[in-house]
Order: sequence, then structure tokens, then C-alpha cells
Amino acid sequence: RGAHKTHSSLPRVHLVPILMAPREAQDGKRKAQDIEGEVNLESILETAKEAALAAGAVVNGVWDQTSDIKDTKSNQCDLVTETDQKCEEIITAMIKAKYPDHAIIGEEAVGAGKYELTAAPTWTVDPIDGTTNFVHRIPATCVLISFCMDKQPVVAVTYDPINDEMYYATKGGGAYLKSRRLDQPKRISVSGSDEVCRSVVGLESGYGRDELTIKKLNGAISGLMNKGVRSLRMGGACGLNITNVASGRWDAFFEEGCWTANAGPKIWDFSGGKLIIEEAGGVMLDLTGSPFDLMGRTVFCAANQKLADEIVQMMKDRAL
Repeated sequence: RGAHKTHSSLPRVHLVPILMAPREAQDGKRKAQDIEGEVNLESILETAKEAALAAGAVVNGVWDQTSDIKDTKSNQCDLVTETDQKCEEIITAMIKAKYPDHAIIGEEAVGAGKYELTAAPTWTVDPIDGTTNFVHRIPATCVLISFCMDKQPVVAVTYDPINDEMYYATKGGGAYLKSRRLDQPKRISVSGSDEVCRSVVGLESGYGRDELTIKKLNGAISGLMNKGVRSLRMGGACGLNITNVASGRWDAFFEEGCWTANAGPKIWDFSGGKLIIEEAGGVMLDLTGSPFDLMGRTVFCAANQKLADEIVQMMKDRAL
């Protein structure tokens, strides 16, 4: 479903510098910048799309079968399935076939451990974001692929195979949604909501079940409710939560974590989302209001700075 054509004639990243040309809007294609004249972002994007579709086909193929929990990672709530591993192997093989010299940070390969992001060309891969949703067959799961240069994402793909929605972005090229409900890809943008009282805000419980984690979550929910938040959501898939904000369905989303407790989302959960949010006109920050850190374990995005500031202050003031 939603198959994309393979552009086998496009040059590979490691061969020659290439200047990008605009692609026709009627095909849902758009101009993408080169990064220092070294990377053809359209070629990278096509590879990411094809890999996401291939992994998505595997997810769709087993959706009506019994779930296949294989193991856990950080705790009993942090699940791994055979399908996760199979999908990551497919994506990795497709990337390596075209870009053998590129680094890949994959969720299943790294597991619960740490990783390093260098300035070299690096892909991040989450083969099934929202694994708990996948295991319970809740139709909110996605394939996440991003490509980073100089430690920042410049290409992103988020593919929801169950609903056949693909979000994608390139640095400077805008963020788009391709869906079976649309005749052609649609450029997306965040909502105009700039107050909590007029916003739908997403958050997640995460995997931690310790007393401090529970207090922080309850404090955040209480703080938002006291501000008259329009509604709260827990989608269960960080990548889709971020695209919900980027497309204006939600107005903000956050999930807390830290390396000390080995809790919270990781780079493969939000690297591509950072680019999609920013290309859609939104902001991604740390929950303290500081610049976002791809090597951190907390994610926070909002439709605009004013709404972000209100939520940051609310988090500082919450009762623990």
C-alpha cells in the first residue's frame, strides 16, 4: 500500500556533490537543500521511504496474527518482538546496500544501552515505535527513520502502516503527509493554539513505575488540568505523538526521562520528529526550556513558543 517508485538512477551520497533541483508540486515533491553540497537529500529520502514501506509491509502482514513478544529491555513494560528485529534487519540492509559507509543507530541493535552520535552521516531507526500498541494490536504504531549530518536530522520519515500515513521532511524542504485519503502529498503545519486552555496535549507514562516517576506524571497531569487543558492524550507511540503535533491534530506533547534512571525516549524516537516539527513550524525544546538535546531522554514539542513557555512554567511549578 502507498508504494513509492524506486529512483535507481539517483546518485549515492558518497560519490559526487550534487545540487538539488525543485521537484514538481503536483507529485507531492519539493525542493530539498543540499548540506554543504555533499548530500542529495532527495536520494536519502527515497531510500528512507522505501525502507519504511518495506518494514510497514511486514507489520501489516502479521497484524492479524498472535503477538510475538520475544524479550524485554529496561523492564517488564519495555517489550521486544520478533517483528521488531525482522523489520530493523530489513531497514538496515536497505540502507547499507546504498550507503555502506554510513553509521546506523538502531533501537534493536542498541537495546537498553547507550549510543554515540557523531558528525558523520548517521541514520536512526526505530522499526516499530509503539511496540506495546503493536503487541496489543492497538492501531497506533509506526516505523521511524531519520538521517543526520553534523549531529542534526536533515531527513525524516514516519510511516504508520496500519493507517497508511507517511509523514516526511527534508531540511529546508517542508514537512508533508502522504495518505490514501489524499490525492497528493499535503504540506502540514502546526496548529495556531497558543494557550493550554485551548489545547490538546499529549504525554506518556513511560516505562518507569517508581515513586518519583509516578509523582512527576501525576504532577504534570494535575498542572495541565488546573490550567483548563482542553484534553489530554496518551498515544503510546512517540513518533506518532510528534506528528500529531506537527499536523495540528494535537497542540503539544512531552515525555520525561533521564539516563540515570534509564527511562524515557531515545534518539530513534524523536530525531526525525524534531525535523518534522520544525519544518511544520513548531518548536522542540527540553522541558526546562533549554535547547533540545538529541542525546537526552526527554522530548517536548509544541505548536509555538508561547504555548511551550506556558507548559515549561507549569512543569516548574507542579507539585511533587
